[in-house]
Amino acid sequence: MESESYDIFPEFSDWARMHGITFDHVYPKETKGMGIGLFARSKPANTNKTNIQKLQEQTQGLKLDQEAKSKPNKELLFVPQSLILSKTRVSQLNAPVFHHTLDQIGEHNLSERLTLVLFLLYERLCVAGHFCYLQRPDDIPPPVKLAATSCNGSVFSPYVATLPEVCTPVTLDPDLVKGYLAGTLLLDSVCAKRSKLEAEFEQLSGNLGVFDNWPTRPKVEDFIWADATFWSRVLSFQSQFEEDPQDCKRASKQPADDMHMVPVLDFANHAAKPNIRWEVEPDGIRVWANQELDVNQSQDQEVFLSYGEKPNSELLFLHGFILHDNPMQTLTMALPMDETDPLYMPKAHMLMRLNIPPRISLYLSEDKPTNPPNLVRLYRNLWVNPEAQYLLWIYSLNEDDGVGVHLEDPEFMVCLPGKPQDEGNEDMEEMDLMEDQTLGRLMLMINKTVIESTEQLEVIVPKLEIFPVLILRSLVLIASQIEYHITRIMATGDRVQKVEGVEIVRAIQYDMESLLNQGSDSSTPFQSGTSPVSRLGLATNIKITDCHLPTILEPDRDHPITPQQVELEAYVSRLVTTMKEYRTLEMDLLVKLGDEIGEAQTQCLQENTFIQTYLAMMQNNAEDE
Repeated sequence: MESESYDIFPEFSDWARMHGITFDHVYPKETKGMGIGLFARSKPANTNKTNIQKLQEQTQGLKLDQEAKSKPNKELLFVPQSLILSKTRVSQLNAPVFHHTLDQIGEHNLSERLTLVLFLLYERLCVAGHFCYLQRPDDIPPPVKLAATSCNGSVFSPYVATLPEVCTPVTLDPDLVKGYLAGTLLLDSVCAKRSKLEAEFEQLSGNLGVFDNWPTRPKVEDFIWADATFWSRVLSFQSQFEEDPQDCKRASKQPADDMHMVPVLDFANHAAKPNIRWEVEPDGIRVWANQELDVNQSQDQEVFLSYGEKPNSELLFLHGFILHDNPMQTLTMALPMDETDPLYMPKAHMLMRLNIPPRISLYLSEDKPTNPPNLVRLYRNLWVNPEAQYLLWIYSLNEDDGVGVHLEDPEFMVCLPGKPQDEGNEDMEEMDLMEDQTLGRLMLMINKTVIESTEQLEVIVPKLEIFPVLILRSLVLIASQIEYHITRIMATGDRVQKVEGVEIVRAIQYDMESLLNQGSDSSTPFQSGTSPVSRLGLATNIKITDCHLPTILEPDRDHPITPQQVELEAYVSRLVTTMKEYRTLEMDLLVKLGDEIGEAQTQCLQENTFIQTYLAMMQNNAEDE
């Protein structure tokens, strides 16, 4: 069987070959449910050949297989350095209008991500409707008829023209997302990301006016597309060098930029066990077949790379898909501090000083996960990142545990420009902080030691006699938060309905602060038709509104349906199904974590005599009072 040609993107394939990309052994092709994928060409089948010829080829094939075992795996793809998109490469392009935009923003405000996002946005607007080749040999006929007007795009225009519509929860209509992800932890992240992108676009287009000189003024949806495209295709070169930091040879060729977009390679979809590997070389990127990929098969095979060890929440957030057998059983959730805690202010100041965010990432695994590498075991099969461990320790400590508060010296020297002193060249002035609003003046003390670093926490806290009780308190804190999130998903229920053949989503708008600060009545039975308020036992505002599933396939005589619209509709339908499945998977993971934490609490109480003694003493003290 002869494998397919490059008919899916003939113009792009011609452009790629012309600029030095070698991909004779792979080609892009439509996949089932995953958009465009990358496939390895099969070995041609033995057709119309005599038995003697087939036997000779099989014998020769055995010899080649033996030789291949002693040689490196087959090279499938090579992309030259000049065709790899990065912040540095973009700065080298001849695009005056775009570079004027970068100058307006300023180098100190330009991250790798923002530079590439703006470049994708600019190119997409420039090449809308046609391709543009700035350089082309005379002996190669153009694959398409160029437009009469000149194009302001760059040499990467044909590549950008192949980039499809990206369909993730962030790019979808916010009301629709609120319906399908109602109650999930992911919904909060999606809404926050969407708001951040809208605010960033408003600042760029409004205050800075960076789009004033562009041929076409972008919309916020275009900006969101560019950001989603960047995150769904970008490769981190830094991650490859971190795998083997002792390899001086590889470290010496490490590029200055980390974030890169690689044409052709970015067609490859994700798998937990990839069958290809890529390496950064001084002249570009080379892609090799792993042992899992049999290049001698008679059928074409899809090739997969790894986007990294990511939980389903991150895969859906960035890429729009999930893995049902994902080994990364991870959830990240906010862990707000109890504002009634007498030590609330010094604890809050301490968290700010030590740069510890009020959230926790939980990993459920029998063995220590390899990503991230610095996880610590909380109990049994539960793992957390170090910052989460510090957060739990700080939250769990109270005044009875030998914790106190230290007030900083209210006087110290600060720099004030324009007021030179009599002695020296430094501009210094004495200031009384008692009249200042500066945060971080309160310091937490443990056993009369002022805590100024996480290193001190690691040394002092585990040596406390009360430490086993702190572990139990930490488990109780996490269990309470997990119970809250389970209740929230149950309270929102299934808000998807069918009305006259049109799918309707009930978008949930709830007040997070009131949900967090109010208690819940888990004993209240959940009955059909019961409102979320009665299920939670909360006096909170939960507004429920209906929103139609947006469709672009509506009959219109003046505007016929295009293939692009059909493709986008299919993407939206697949994403809707994926979000429904994710909601179930998140609920299942919350239940698993809750069960694991419940067993850990029971084990703490049964096996630790100090905890039993401590709890008995606290109960006796309470009865005496």
